[in-house]
Amino acid sequence: MQSEELSSGPYITVTDKNNLKLEYNGPGIDFLDEASIRANNPIPPEVGLFYFEITVLNSGEDGCIVIGFCKSGVRLNLLPGWVSDSIGYHGDDGYIYCDDIYRAMFGPCYSTGDTVGCGINFFNMEIFFTKNGINIGKGEFIHFETYSYDNYEIVGEMYPMCGMSKNGECTVANFGMKPFMFDIDNYAEVIFTGAELKKT
Repeated sequence: MQSEELSSGPYITVTDKNNLKLEYNGPGIDFLDEASIRANNPIPPEVGLFYFEITVLNSGEDGCIVIGFCKSGVRLNLLPGWVSDSIGYHGDDGYIYCDDIYRAMFGPCYSTGDTVGCGINFFNMEIFFTKNGINIGKGEFIHFETYSYDNYEIVGEMYPMCGMSKNGECTVANFGMKPFMFDIDNYAEVIFTGAELKKT
């Protein structure tokens, strides 16, 4: 993925177009200063599996760096999960937030030096997250048919998304241009094999 294939809020800059280095450059005072960036192209469900990672180069003042997914047309002046039609795993508290309504304790916090990943398994219709190469799993409500605690159904296209909100925050995104920390090949083999067995 190239930097030209990304859309961002007012306070995120792609400072290294070759390596997709993302930096927060806003005032970082309150929620009005949040910013997100997402891919311009939706994830094609026919791929079966989609995954990407971000490495936190600097977690900034509060470490509120977020990775997740969103639908088209989502506002990019708020963090993933804190805006409608989005879901995000937040580094500062380890919670997953969804649709600006729901939240759930999910996994460990993450900060400078950590690599976190986010994927969609289209066979099981699940969103999953990783940290430093380990699959953390999925939140109880992270399922396309029950995306939140009530039967919110994901309809339409999905896009990878990440967000920042404080001074000093800096990440590098990886969409497969270099090897992932998580063993996505082994994971893919398992789920694709399982999908084939279900057909028989």
